[in-house]
Amino acid sequence: MKKQPDDAALERYSQEHGRCLGVVARELRTEKGLTQYAVAKRAKVSLLWVQRLEDNQLNTNYSIGRLYQVACALGVELYELYKRADEMAGPAPWLCQKKIRKDNQSGTSD
Repeated sequence: MKKQPDDAALERYSQEHGRCLGVVARELRTEKGLTQYAVAKRAKVSLLWVQRLEDNQLNTNYSIGRLYQVACALGVELYELYKRADEMAGPAPWLCQKKIRKDNQSGTSD
């Protein structure tokens, strides 16, 4: 039976990934010379929602639809937004543990 990642690790990774989504949204917005207000207007979401996304202050689970709207407003595919956030956050801890175990079994180390 596979061991599932513990809830605390999953929560920490989820928070870090959410933080990275906000950082990426801010980076893309500033690269394009847009204000938070302009992004909110283009995405048809509130200014407060964009501010909270960028500051990692969203207290509820937000829909993929809203992130899609923001990605479109920033002129990127939703995939690009997630890809950049994934690269920034790094691999999930339970994926790293599998690699470490695999390396230890084969006798290699980094």
